[in-house]
Amino acid sequence: MTQDLFRSKKIQVYDYIKRKRIFSKADIIDWGLKNYYLRADRTIRDFVQQGIVKKFSPQECIFLGLKGRMAWYEVIR
Repeated sequence: MTQDLFRSKKIQVYDYIKRKRIFSKADIIDWGLKNYYLRADRTIRDFVQQGIVKKFSPQECIFLGLKGRMAWYEVIR
């Protein structure tokens, strides 16, 4: 559990996804539960709208070999 009282949860989740680079919705939900941030999934969707994160299409997931029928993302900035 990473608890930093001086950094917002939005910045903490950004740091986490930047380290992972490619991550799934399950990764984000797990991180949010461990860090008491239940809005983590919504924050990722906000990042997608802002162009910070790219959501993979189902065809891209198959091509990249990403398993599961969940959303997969990649940090682009």
